[in-house]
Amino acid sequence: MPHDPVEVIPGAWWLADTRGCNVYVLRAADGSYVVVDSAFRGASGAIAWQARRIAGDAPITHLLLTHEHFDHTGGAAGVRAALHVRVALGAGDCEPAPGDEGWQVRRSPHQGRPRGPVARLFAPRALPATAPVDLPIDGRTEVAPGILAVPVPGHTAGSMCFVRTAQPAVGPAVACVGDLVISHREGLSRSLVAANRDDAQYLESLRRFADEAPDTGLAGHGYPVRTGFASALRELATSEREPWSLSNAWRRARRIAAFNQMLWRPNYPPRR
Repeated sequence: MPHDPVEVIPGAWWLADTRGCNVYVLRAADGSYVVVDSAFRGASGAIAWQARRIAGDAPITHLLLTHEHFDHTGGAAGVRAALHVRVALGAGDCEPAPGDEGWQVRRSPHQGRPRGPVARLFAPRALPATAPVDLPIDGRTEVAPGILAVPVPGHTAGSMCFVRTAQPAVGPAVACVGDLVISHREGLSRSLVAANRDDAQYLESLRRFADEAPDTGLAGHGYPVRTGFASALRELATSEREPWSLSNAWRRARRIAAFNQMLWRPNYPPRR
């Protein structure tokens, strides 16, 4: 049986038993629920079980994907089938499905695919056979009551943050930010230059989103930031990328190692 999810703040849950990325459930303004991201393909059963446990008899309406990469979309087809939800993804990360039957998560030789021998070893379990998209998002859009899709292109062409505005009967404002930042125990860091489709565009998106970010942020990798997310994001957005040096190379190597652990190890949110 899967582990229980953790309610990070009222109306926002961090799910357990996922590999690839963090998966969250948000309560919308009308009392319905949405799932954010889907991790690797093997996580879909645990995601569906926990989402139903959270929602009870209330409807679960959407699976919101922050971007196309396989660690965030691998379970999308399974979650869609299990929960009968609409899958939403930034239009820049979508492509026509075979036979022109709607849309699917975009795949290319250079994006959204596992890189390196270890990633390729796990790829058959990580990648979906298909990942349909029901709602390609083009621009800033309310995707569910009180939940906004905010474009943050750069990491991928269609990267999105999903922001639930403060709702008195539901919970405080919170943002699911995908790979806009990585959340380490010691603070936030940017996505690596090599991981970004367009690093200059990514940095501009980071600066722009920092101006409207809420106090709670839920990153795709690492630890949720319950308070102080907006100020930490502004500090990161206004700082320059560090030039190469032996000391910061060692720090980056440690962070990459930590990221790889986050990616492949089952996620068990701490009970706090």
